[in-house]
Amino acid sequence: MIPSTKHAKARQWLQISGATWFGVALLGQVFFLIYILGFYAPPTLSGQIEQWSMHRQVIHGYVQGDWMGNLQFGVHILMAAILTFGGLAQVLPALRNRFRAFHRWNGRVFVIAAIIASLGGLWLVWVRESRLDMVSGVGISINALLILGFVVMAWRRAMQRNFVAHEQWAMRTFLAVSGVWFLRVGIMAFGITTSGALGLPSSYTQGFFPIWSFGSFLVPLAIYECYVRAKHTKSILFSRTMTVSMFTLSGLTLVGIAGATLVMWVPVLRAAWG
Repeated sequence: MIPSTKHAKARQWLQISGATWFGVALLGQVFFLIYILGFYAPPTLSGQIEQWSMHRQVIHGYVQGDWMGNLQFGVHILMAAILTFGGLAQVLPALRNRFRAFHRWNGRVFVIAAIIASLGGLWLVWVRESRLDMVSGVGISINALLILGFVVMAWRRAMQRNFVAHEQWAMRTFLAVSGVWFLRVGIMAFGITTSGALGLPSSYTQGFFPIWSFGSFLVPLAIYECYVRAKHTKSILFSRTMTVSMFTLSGLTLVGIAGATLVMWVPVLRAAWG
């Protein structure tokens, strides 16, 4: 087998591994969107927002008498739903390539929602103090600032018609916006793989959670940068290493999605819908 053929095969498997992880992640995002809409939409539309407090995993969801905080939280959840749906629609190649007008308008909505969600998240963390601890608050804040920076870069590259760079910055934005999703999926993947049990690990409030407050957005971004470089590398070893890594991450992500769905989201939906 000549070297060029080896490179072609390595890149082909790398692309397959990336598509595999992407497909698994999109499935998990769909489950997350169903949870957001299923739990928050009914009480919000009916005016019974005190039911937000049914979810014990949410810090300061509904607080009696705090109309400003409740409003900010409600807007933040609405933006989360828009970003999850809009992000899915924005990064799917089939939709992006076949429906250009929709892609452009959805991108504008996504940018506005990302800005509102990031600024609102900072307000909730530091004004309303909706955080587990100071470390997680700093992690959330860095994530929000990265989202704002990535949004600006993606928009500028689109205006410059540098669509290759635009696609890369858009993917960085998508990964950063998905930090809240990676946080839950990562915690469950860690708990299941280290304890062998389906449930929140004791380290949720101990060693792992503070670390993963940063890792939930920094790790996916770092992996993406390695993946992009592996697509253009001349090193077959690096390409194959990333291929194995992406397949491994696909498995871990699938484990985390299953755990988050069965432990975090389904029980809450069952309680909400009776």
